[in-house]
Amino acid sequence: ADALVAVIGAETPSSDTDEVLLSDVELRARIELRSAGHGVTRERLDIDLYAATLEEIVGELLVAREAARLGQPPPDAEAVRAQRDRLVLAVGGEAAMRALLADAGASESEIDAIAQRRAVVEAFFRANLEGDTAISDAELAARHAAGDHPFGDLPLAEVREPLRAWLAMSALRRDVARWLDVLSDRTVVRFAILPDRRAPADAEDETP
Repeated sequence: ADALVAVIGAETPSSDTDEVLLSDVELRARIELRSAGHGVTRERLDIDLYAATLEEIVGELLVAREAARLGQPPPDAEAVRAQRDRLVLAVGGEAAMRALLADAGASESEIDAIAQRRAVVEAFFRANLEGDTAISDAELAARHAAGDHPFGDLPLAEVREPLRAWLAMSALRRDVARWLDVLSDRTVVRFAILPDRRAPADAEDETP
């Protein structure tokens, strides 16, 4: 059975909570590795990557819950598709995504769920005049020239759209981290133990 690693909204799962499963964390961690230039791996993933990935997922869920509380309308199909396209581009295309999903034992519906949630999160940031994941051509060229990316010495013409996707995802991650502290003060977040890995129990936030 899939292990529960976090509950958002209460001490225990209910119809009013969001849950994070170990498989959710593993899939997102593998997407992160692939987007950072690593190939598909079947080895157990590093605990630090698990911890960072879990925190990012929890942050997204907290933002999505706040958006729902404020009555934010759901994203349209185009916004969700744009988020999915970013994920696919970041890992190297549709074939690479299929290989990653097969390796993780995951399905396309899980990628769709990530895209849906990220579309909600990005709309929330826009509504609050915070964060901008639109990467201009000028910024793209500057970041490529600076070398602060996982594409090495590949020419910009070869990596333009994957780099744009990677930069956009990095910007979204930054904004989620900024809101995590604010929103976790308002919502109970209960972390469980990661099986066979370090338990992040000390990172609990149980503010009523």
